[in-house]
Amino acid sequence: MKNRIFANWGLKLGSVVFALILWLVVTNINDPTTSLRISNVKVKLLNTNVITDAGRVYEIEDETDVVDTVTIRAPRSIIDSLSAENVYAEADFRNLTAANTVPITFGTNKYNSQLESIKGSFDSVQLMIETKQSKTLALSTVTIGTASDGYMIGEITADENQIRISGPESIIDQVVRAEASVSVTGFTQDILTDADIVLMDAEGNTIRSGTITSNINSVRVKVEMLQTKRIGLSFTTTGVPADGYEATGTITADPETILVAGKSSILSSLETLEIEEPINITGQSGDMQTLVDVSKYLPNSIKLADATFNGNVTVTVSIEEVTSRSFRLDVSDVVWENVPEGYAVRVVDPEGTYAVTLRGLSQTLAAMDQGQITATADLSGILDQEDMVGDNYHVTLSFSYEGRTVKTVAPVQVWFILTDQVRLDLAET
Repeated sequence: MKNRIFANWGLKLGSVVFALILWLVVTNINDPTTSLRISNVKVKLLNTNVITDAGRVYEIEDETDVVDTVTIRAPRSIIDSLSAENVYAEADFRNLTAANTVPITFGTNKYNSQLESIKGSFDSVQLMIETKQSKTLALSTVTIGTASDGYMIGEITADENQIRISGPESIIDQVVRAEASVSVTGFTQDILTDADIVLMDAEGNTIRSGTITSNINSVRVKVEMLQTKRIGLSFTTTGVPADGYEATGTITADPETILVAGKSSILSSLETLEIEEPINITGQSGDMQTLVDVSKYLPNSIKLADATFNGNVTVTVSIEEVTSRSFRLDVSDVVWENVPEGYAVRVVDPEGTYAVTLRGLSQTLAAMDQGQITATADLSGILDQEDMVGDNYHVTLSFSYEGRTVKTVAPVQVWFILTDQVRLDLAET
C-alpha cells in the first residue's frame, strides 16, 4: 500500500498543481477580478466630541473630509453589484494622532469580506485644532441700494442688537463687526424683513467659516421710508430799532427753503415752517443778520432730509434810516370820527389847508400819492377837554396811507367849533 501511495509521486503532485492552475484559469475566465472607482466619497466623522468636550474646536484642512477617489478590487460579479451608495468612509476621532490626523477606514455595506482590496486616494483626515473662543458683538443694521425719488430712509430698528459667536480662536479674533443689511431700492413704504447676519474683519471683508457658531443667524429689521418735500421759511420780528431807523418788513433767509421728510399724511399739509421765536431787532441801526436753527421748530415726526444741512439758516432783517417828506393837505378832507351826538363840526382855519411832515422809509415816502393820504380826527371825549379856548376845541390828527398808519415828525392839530345840530338846521332853513 505504501508503495502504491508514493509510487509516481511527482506525477501525482503535478496533477494537483495542474488542477489548481486549471481552476484559476477557469475562474478568471468566468469571473475575473476587476476594479471600481468611486469619486468624491464623503467621510463620516465619528466621536467628534473627543475634541469639543476638551473645550477645543477643529477645522478640516484641505477638504480632506472628501476623498477624491476610492478604488475597489473584487471579482466582476461583486463589482457589478456595487455602486457609490454602497461605499463608505469613516474617521473615528478616538484614533486622533499627534499630528492632528484621523485615519480613514473604507468599506462597503455588502460583500465587504469578499473584496480583494479597497483604498482611497488618501487615507486620513487632516485637522487644525484650536482653543475655542467666544465673543459678543454689537449688531449693526444697514441699508443698501437707493430709495425711490421723493423718499428717504428714516429710522432703522432691529429685534436684536447683539450677537454672540464661538469658534476657533484664530478666526474669532478676526471678526470685528456683525452686520445685517436690507435693500431699499424701489420701496416707498416701510420695510419689514428678516435679514441674514454677516461677519466682517477690520477691512470689511466677509468672514465665512463653517466652524463659527452663533446664537442667531438672522434678525427682523424694520426700515422706515419717509416722503421728502421742500418747504419755505417764515420769520417775524420783535422790538424797535434805534431812533431814526425802521424795519422795512423784508426778511430774507439763506437758504430760502429746506428739504424735510416725514409721513405723507403729515407732510401734505406743511408748506411753510413758521419760526415761532421772533428775531429781536431792538436798537439796530442797520440790516441785522443772525443764525437761526430751524430744526428746533419742526413739527413732531418731521425731520431734516438733507444730510449735509445742520439746520442753521442765516436770516437778514432789512433795517433802514427813517427820512421825512412834507405835504399840504386840505382841511375839508379830514375824516371826523365819534362826533358827539347832536353836534356838527366847523373847522376854524382861514387858509383851508395845513402842512404835515410824514416820517418813514425813503422808498415808502417817495412812492406816496398825496391824494391817498387820509387824515382822521377822533372826537371821543372831546366835550371833556379842559384846555379849550372859548368855544373852540382842538384835536390831533392821525394819518394813514392805503390803510397803513404813518408817523409824523411833529403833531398836527386842527381847531374847530362844535355847533348844535338842531340850531344849525333851523338856521339853514
